[in-house]
Amino acid sequence: MVILGLGTNLGDRLANLRKALQAIKHLHGIKVEQISPIYLSDALLPENAPPEWDIPYLNIAMRCHVSLQPDELLKELKNIEWSIGRKPEIRHWGPRIIDIDILAWDDRIIKTDALTVPHENLQNRPFALWPLADVAPFWQFPLPGSNHGKTAAEIGEQWGPRESGEAPLHTRQLFQRIDTPELVGVINITPDSFSDGGYFLDVEKAYQQISHLMNSGATIIDIGAESTAPNAKPLSSQEEWTRLSPLLTIINEKKRTFLLPPKISVDTRHADVAEKALAMSVDWINDVTGLNDPTMQKLIAQSKADCVVMHHMSIPASRQYILPRIENSVDKVLDWAKQKIEALVTSDIAKERIIIDPGIGFGKVPEQSFMLIKHINRFAELGCRLLVGHSRKSFLTWFTSRPPAERDIETLALTLYLAKQPVDYLRVHNVEMNARALRVASAL
Repeated sequence: MVILGLGTNLGDRLANLRKALQAIKHLHGIKVEQISPIYLSDALLPENAPPEWDIPYLNIAMRCHVSLQPDELLKELKNIEWSIGRKPEIRHWGPRIIDIDILAWDDRIIKTDALTVPHENLQNRPFALWPLADVAPFWQFPLPGSNHGKTAAEIGEQWGPRESGEAPLHTRQLFQRIDTPELVGVINITPDSFSDGGYFLDVEKAYQQISHLMNSGATIIDIGAESTAPNAKPLSSQEEWTRLSPLLTIINEKKRTFLLPPKISVDTRHADVAEKALAMSVDWINDVTGLNDPTMQKLIAQSKADCVVMHHMSIPASRQYILPRIENSVDKVLDWAKQKIEALVTSDIAKERIIIDPGIGFGKVPEQSFMLIKHINRFAELGCRLLVGHSRKSFLTWFTSRPPAERDIETLALTLYLAKQPVDYLRVHNVEMNARALRVASAL
C-alpha cells in the first residue's frame, strides 16, 4: 500500500489535480484504489517568504497498489509533475502548479537523498495527514516517538472536526471531489422556472444562493434568466440581459473572495446575450437550442469559453413535440450528438470545448428520459465531455407525485447511479445533498 499526496496552489487547481489523477491512473505498475476528499489550507511558508507566495493550497491523497520500486515510482511522479507544467527548480517552498509526494509506503521507513518516507513532518501537517487518514485510516505511524504505532485516524483526531477550519494552516475539508462528476449548481433568476422560479429575483439573494451552492460542493454555477419550462414566457434578449447583468457584475466583483472560485455558466439561447456575458469573462455558454444559431456558433468559435449543447425538440419544452415513441431514444439522441459535434468542429469549435447534454425531459416522454439515463454509458463513444441535467425533472413523476421542489430524493438516487458512469457533470438544484451523498459513496 502506497499513499500519494497531491497539492497545488497555482492556476486552475482542481484541473491540476484531475490531470495528475488521470496521469497516475495511466502509469504502468500502479492501481489507484481510493481518493480522499479535497482539503484547502494556507500555504506553509518559510520566514521572510515574499507575499506572492501566500496562495492557498488544495491537497488530496490517494491509496495505490504499486509494483514499482521507490526510485522508479519517484521518477514517474516527477515526470507527471513536469508534464503538467512544473519544472525542475531550486526553490523548495515556492508556489507550484502540482506537487506529488509519497506520503507512506506500508510500514517502510526510507531515507535517501531523493526520498524520505514517511513524508517529513507528516504527523504535524493536517493537510497531508487528514487525506491520508481518509484513504488509509488504519495505517500505523512507523517512526519512533509519541505517535509510534498510532493509526492515521487516531493522530488526525488532535485537530478536531475536518470542516471547521480551526486546524493548523486553517486546513479544512471541502465538499468538492475529483473522483466524481463535477456538480453544476442551478440558479434561475426567473419568475416562472419549474422548480425555483421566483426565489432568486433579488440580486443579493441570488448571490447568496450562488455562495451556498459553491460552498456546498458545486464547481460550476449555471445561471438562467429565461425559463424553458412548458408554458414559460419567452424573453427578448434585452429583457434577459436586464436580469443577468446585475448578478454577473456582483459575481465579478466578489469572485476572488470564494474559497474555491467556481466557473460561471450562462444559460442562454440569445447570441447577443452570450456576447455580453463572454465580455464579462464567463466560462461556459449553455445553449438549450443546441447551438443552432450560426451567429452563436461564430461567437463561441471566436471565444475561449466552453459550450454546453443540448438536445431538444422545442424551446420551451412542449408535450406536443416529442421523440417518436416507437424509436430508440438513445440511438436517436446519440446520432444527433455525432452530427452536431461534426458540424461544430467544422465551424471551428474545438471538440474539447464541446459538452453534450442529452436533454433529459426536453422532447422526451418519461420512459425515454429514463432510458437515456440508464444507457448513458453509450455516450462515451462521442469523445466529448457529457453533462446530465436530471434534477427534479418531470420524468420523475414516474416514481413520485411530489412537486418539483420535493423531488431531491429521486434526483439523488439517479446521481449515485450516474456517478458510476462516464459522465463529467451533473446539473442539480440541491448541491449540498448530492455532494454529501457522493462523499460517502466515494469513501465506500
